[in-house]
Amino acid sequence: MQSTKTKLQLDGRWNLEELSEATEDYTQLYGFAYSLLADLPTARREEIDYIYRKFPWRGGYSTVNFFNQLFHKIPPKLRPEVQRIQYASPGFIELSEILLVAGTVAGIVKAVCSSIDNAHETYRKIQKGSIEHELAKISLTNKRLHLAQSKSTFCKSASKSLVDMFSLTEVQEQLLEQKVQGSQIMKLKILLSVYRRVEPLAKKQNEGKIKITGEESDGI
Repeated sequence: MQSTKTKLQLDGRWNLEELSEATEDYTQLYGFAYSLLADLPTARREEIDYIYRKFPWRGGYSTVNFFNQLFHKIPPKLRPEVQRIQYASPGFIELSEILLVAGTVAGIVKAVCSSIDNAHETYRKIQKGSIEHELAKISLTNKRLHLAQSKSTFCKSASKSLVDMFSLTEVQEQLLEQKVQGSQIMKLKILLSVYRRVEPLAKKQNEGKIKITGEESDGI
């Protein structure tokens, strides 16, 4: 859990809005990756588990607050902190981060990068299926919620597709299952929201504008 220095490698021209959006997506993915650490202190894990269960997941309110609250459960000294910025061709942003968390973020982005067109098509099909099954109308605060078999089967299959797309480890998937208490619809809605933060970074990485490696900085 010790922090170390890593680099986000930059190339090409960036405007301020574009850089802001990229760093916001990165920090929100960082919070998600942190939540899937297996060795968090018990009190911290319980607080994170509560965040997973507290939202109805019926729109943008749940999504934005979910990621923001996860990120702010990271102790301040372990959150990504800018150490140096060099804007050149190429340039970089050097960060102080938890190496394991930074590596998880890099791994997710790399996995989507490797098949960006297929990933987008998979996401599009799942979104279409979600509309057909009217998942947006389902509030997860309903403690007596019972999904029809067709909805449950769709959510389970779609979630598995996204887990594979992100190359999450078996341990990470098990932790996610525990946090959503076996709710396949909650798991699916969370993973879809993760994809919406991964895709812009994956596209930029494929374009050569950013490279997220999650590796320790060489200090240069």
